[in-house]
Amino acid sequence: MNLLEMSLAGAVLIIAVLILRAIFINRLPKKTFVVLWELVLIRLLLPFTFPSIFSVYTLLNRSMSPSLLENPQTVHTVPAIAPTGFATLQALAQPPAARPSVSLWSVIWCVGMVLCACFFVITYLRCRVEFQTALPVENTDITQCLQKQPLKRKLSIRQSDRISTPLTYGILRPVILLPKNTDWENVHELHYILSHECVHIKRFDAITKLIATSALCIHWFNPFVWAMYLFLNRDIELSCDERVIRLFGEKSKSTYSHMLIRMEAKKSGLLPLISTFCKNASEERITAIMTTRRTSPVMVAASCLIVFATASLFATSAAADDSRQDMPAAADDNHQDMPAAAADDSRQDMPAASSPMSITHESADILYYDDGSPYIHDILTNNTDQTITETQYCMLAYDQNGAPLKLRWNFLDSSAQSSFENIVQSSENILPGETEQYRGGWSLYNGGKTEDSPKADDGANQAAYILVCLKQVTFEDHTVWKNPDYENWLDTYAGKETRASELLGYYPHEYQISLGK
Repeated sequence: MNLLEMSLAGAVLIIAVLILRAIFINRLPKKTFVVLWELVLIRLLLPFTFPSIFSVYTLLNRSMSPSLLENPQTVHTVPAIAPTGFATLQALAQPPAARPSVSLWSVIWCVGMVLCACFFVITYLRCRVEFQTALPVENTDITQCLQKQPLKRKLSIRQSDRISTPLTYGILRPVILLPKNTDWENVHELHYILSHECVHIKRFDAITKLIATSALCIHWFNPFVWAMYLFLNRDIELSCDERVIRLFGEKSKSTYSHMLIRMEAKKSGLLPLISTFCKNASEERITAIMTTRRTSPVMVAASCLIVFATASLFATSAAADDSRQDMPAAADDNHQDMPAAAADDSRQDMPAASSPMSITHESADILYYDDGSPYIHDILTNNTDQTITETQYCMLAYDQNGAPLKLRWNFLDSSAQSSFENIVQSSENILPGETEQYRGGWSLYNGGKTEDSPKADDGANQAAYILVCLKQVTFEDHTVWKNPDYENWLDTYAGKETRASELLGYYPHEYQISLGK
């Protein structure tokens, strides 16, 4: 998955979690929503996913499949920028288009990520510098409270006049920092504060916030990720509040809530990567505290079910469509040498796995210019260890019923004749492991349907499918690979009626490459 796909998938999951949160925030343990947000972080940061038959994307693919078979043209219609002329095998090869080494989008994303990361890092470092002036605290009540909260890591208690509310920072050597004006005589309040901060430390909330900050910097352009960051921090606080109430009992709700109100009046601004005792949305915290109930087995089971269902539905990808995988590779015995149909509608998003020495045609779609004129847009992946410098391949066109189209491919040449096949040549460089998405395409013009069929009135929109097959490939070291299956492919498909289901499942089309080394 590329970054945009990861971000879009994460946005869908974030929306689902926000809906669940709005419904169940005061009905389920608050830890449930922290786990859901951690699931979102995994989805945002992992560049791969796991297919599931329960995924919403699987359900969407299955619901779309019948319409694709009935009217396959609908999946190909997107606007384009400008036409690209055709070049035949006999014509001079097109010079490779000048391509920027780094896209404008990549530059914008990198700048945004660096600025976002600098903001958090500078803010955190500035806070740490201020915290260096904090003084250690020696208090008998604090010592007794910490003895009831055993930690495996060394914990320090300090006080500072630079803060207005308690906070915790550090991972390996955590520090609880208290305001200098803390009421040291109020033992109950001290116990509440220290217990709350110890829950943060025990749960390694600092690490969770660090990961969330990293995800935010990477996906800074996604507003849903900013919402995730806000609500994750809020739910971490709610979960800690809930834990403190369970430690001290129902009778502590009122006292604890009043303490939050007092803290709210003193609170300071955003402190990234630091767990503060008091966050925004204090009203939500107080409501959550007052509605905290004893956790029952039913609530635990419901929480587990919601987490599992959310992960299965929204954190996974579409499973392979069995109905397409079971399709025969061809309409007759001559098709047995051709690759089986194995692609689904998401083939451009998830290219099929290829062998180390292969080239894959990921797709060849029929797109449309703004004026409605069709053109062919193909995508090639180089899975060899050499740079491709030139490709020659053949194109065949079919209507939505699978009938072959006889086209005047080189429409710029008034003397050109209509034919079923057309050989094109491209001089685009494709690096090893690179998937090249051509910015333009090969313009189409329909001159007639078949030898025995009447000439189409316009014909411009009859083409619904395009089959392509490499004829030969030239590599950077001038090695030329010639496709040994090309003639068989041409005999099998050129001018032959082919089932729409087979045409729909033709891609990704893989070529095993042997360079004779």
